[in-house]
Amino acid sequence: MKALVCSALVISGAGGCGATDVSWELEEDALEPSQAPLATRALQPVVSAEYKLPATVDPDILPDRATELWARVYRPATLKRGQRYPVLVFLHGNHATCGRGSNPRIDDSVEYTETGTCPPGYTVVPSHAGYGYIAEPLAARGYLVVSINANRGINAGAASQGDPGLNLARGRLILKHLALLSRWNRGLEPTPGSLGVSLKGQLDFQQVGLMGHSRGGEGARAAYVQYRDRGSPWPELIPDKLRFNAIFEIGSVDGQTGRVLDANGTRWAILLPMCDGDVFDLQGVRPFDRMLATRQESPRRMKSTLTVWGANHNFYNTEWQVSDSPGCTGHEPLFSTESTGSGPQQETGRIPMLAFFLANVGQNRDESWDRLFDPQFPLPPSLATITRVDRGMTATADEEATLRLEDFLGPTGLGMSGVPNEASNIHIEHGPLPEHDPLLQGARISWSSAGKDTWFQANFTPPGQGLSLKNYATLELRVERAPSGLNSYFEPAHFSVQLVDAEGSLSEPLDIADFVDLRGPVGGPFGDFHSMLQTARLPLAAFQADDLQHIRGVRFTFDKTPSGELFVANLRASKQGALTSYPSITGPAPRNELSSRPPVQRRVPGKLVGFQSRKDGRIDLELRSDVPFAVRDALLTLKVGELEVVASRYPDPNDQRRVVFTFSARELARVKAGEPLEVRYGPGPSAHEWTFGPLVR
Repeated sequence: MKALVCSALVISGAGGCGATDVSWELEEDALEPSQAPLATRALQPVVSAEYKLPATVDPDILPDRATELWARVYRPATLKRGQRYPVLVFLHGNHATCGRGSNPRIDDSVEYTETGTCPPGYTVVPSHAGYGYIAEPLAARGYLVVSINANRGINAGAASQGDPGLNLARGRLILKHLALLSRWNRGLEPTPGSLGVSLKGQLDFQQVGLMGHSRGGEGARAAYVQYRDRGSPWPELIPDKLRFNAIFEIGSVDGQTGRVLDANGTRWAILLPMCDGDVFDLQGVRPFDRMLATRQESPRRMKSTLTVWGANHNFYNTEWQVSDSPGCTGHEPLFSTESTGSGPQQETGRIPMLAFFLANVGQNRDESWDRLFDPQFPLPPSLATITRVDRGMTATADEEATLRLEDFLGPTGLGMSGVPNEASNIHIEHGPLPEHDPLLQGARISWSSAGKDTWFQANFTPPGQGLSLKNYATLELRVERAPSGLNSYFEPAHFSVQLVDAEGSLSEPLDIADFVDLRGPVGGPFGDFHSMLQTARLPLAAFQADDLQHIRGVRFTFDKTPSGELFVANLRASKQGALTSYPSITGPAPRNELSSRPPVQRRVPGKLVGFQSRKDGRIDLELRSDVPFAVRDALLTLKVGELEVVASRYPDPNDQRRVVFTFSARELARVKAGEPLEVRYGPGPSAHEWTFGPLVR
C-alpha cells in the first residue's frame, strides 16, 4: 500500500505537504475500496490563487451587514481550450476571524467580522485555506475547487431572524459565489486577473459538488434547498443552470435555521467525528434519519454516514490549530491536545472525500468509488489501518426501490403494519433514539441470557400471509449497541437473523457479526456514548429461504452473546444488488479500555451584568465570565427555566468573556424570578457550562 506523496513542480500557493511548490500523487491502492482494480486518472500539476471582492451590503446574502466574496481556487495548471471542468465548492464552519501568535495560532478575536480588519498583533484567520490537503488532489484529477471564506459578516456574526446559526446566509453565500463564477464562465464579466487564467467557457455547472464543514455543512444543504425552492430567485441570478450532483459534510450542525434542510434528490454523505468536542451530539446524523423516511425521491440517490473513531472537530481544517476536544471516551484519539493538527485524522477525511467526488461529480465519474460507503464492501486498507470507521448507508429511501418492513412507529409490541410482533425472554421498548432526529423511532432490545428461546420477531402480516421479497436483493437494518452494563465491551455482539415465511418456517440463520461489528459503545470527550447506528446489509439469497414471495417477518435470535442491549431501527428490503459472496467483517478492536477515565465536564461561574431595553422593543441581557464564550459551531444557548435563547453576539469583538443574548419582553415575562440561569453550547453537555445563579430582575 502506498500513500500520498509530494513532488516538486511549478505550482503557486499550494499547502498540503508544507512546501510551496507541490504536486499530488495518489497510488491506486491508497483509495481502492474493493479488491478489484479500478482505473486511475492521469494526475495534473495544480495551481491555486485567490479572488477577493470589496465588502458590500449585499441583500442577496444579508441585508443588514457587509459581507464579501473571497475564495481560494484550486485548479489544473493548464485549462484545456474547449474542455469544461466540474466545480466543487467548499465552505468552512463557524470560527473566530482574527488570531495571534503561531504554532498554535490562538483565534480569539472577531473584529474582522464587523470591520474587515484585525487588531494590532493579529492576523486574519484564513479558514478557507484549511482544506488544501483535499482540494489539491481533486484539482490534480481535473476538478476546479473553490474554497470560500465566510469571515466577513457571517463567522461569529449576530444572529438573523429565523437563522440563528446564519446557515441560510451561508447557503446564499455559496450561491452568490456560483453566480459570480457563472458570469465569468459566460464572459459577462472578466475573470479577475488574480486567478491568472480566464474561466470563460471552462466550467461545467451540470457537474457541481459541495463540501461543508460544521455550520458549512448545513450551509451546503441550505444552498441546495434554496436554489431548488419554488419561486427561488437564484436560477435567474445564476446564468448557468446548476445541477448539484453531491454534498459531503464533516461534523455538521443541524436545526440552526427556521427551516428543515435535507438533501433529497442528490448524493449525500456525512463524516461524524466520534470525539467531536464542538458539535458534541453529532447532530449531523439527523438529516440521514429524516431522509430515510422519504417515500419519494427523484432522482434516487445514495445517502451515507461515516462515524470516525478518535477524530475531533477542528483538525479537519488545518487552519484550526487548537483542539476542540480534550479526548475520547473508551477509545484512542487520533489527535493530541498539545499538537496543532493531525495528519492521520486528515487522511480519514481526504480518502472518503476523494472517493465520493470521483464517484459522483464529473463527466468521467466512476460510481465504483461509492463502494467505500457501502457496508457490503470492506474499507480500503489505507483507511482501515488508521482507525475504525462505522458506516450507515441507503441506496435510496424511495418506496419504488426500498420496502419499509418495520420502523417501530407503533406502540411497543405492535408492528408498523398493525400486526403484533412476538418476543421470548427479551425486553423491548419502542421510542425515539438518543442523539437522533425526533422523526426516527427505533427499538431498544435487551436480553440477559442467550439461547434459542431468546428472540424477537418483527411481523409484517398476520399468520398465513406474507410479503413478496422476490424482487429485492438485501435485507437492511440499522443497529448499534446501547450504553448498558449488559454489553461485553471488547467482544462483538453475535446474534442470528432469519426470515419467517407465511407458515412460520424459519430460513437459514445469518450471524449479524458477519455484516457489522457491534463493539463498545464508545463516545466523545464528555463521558457520553454515541449510538450513530451502523447499517447491516444482508443478501436475501444468503438466507436460502424456500419461498421469498411469502415472507411474514424477521426473527432475531440472541443465541450466542450471553447478554446485551441494542438499538435497532429502519428494517427494510432494498432492490440494490447484493454481492454474490460477502466478506466477514473484522474491524479493529477498541484501542483502550472503557474504564479509562473520560475528561471531566467543567461548570464555571459567571456574572449577570444587567438588562437593557432596545429600540425595537426586545431586551438585551449581558453576561460575563473569566472563561471566554469561545466561537464554536454549536450554538451558544442561554437557559432559564424552560426558556432557551440562542440569539447572541459579542458586544466587544476582542473580548469573548462578554456575551449578549437578545429576547422579547414576552419571553422574559414567562421566566420566574429565582430560576437558575445557565449558558452552554447546544442543549446537552459541553466543555463548559456557565452558571449565573438565580435570575434577579
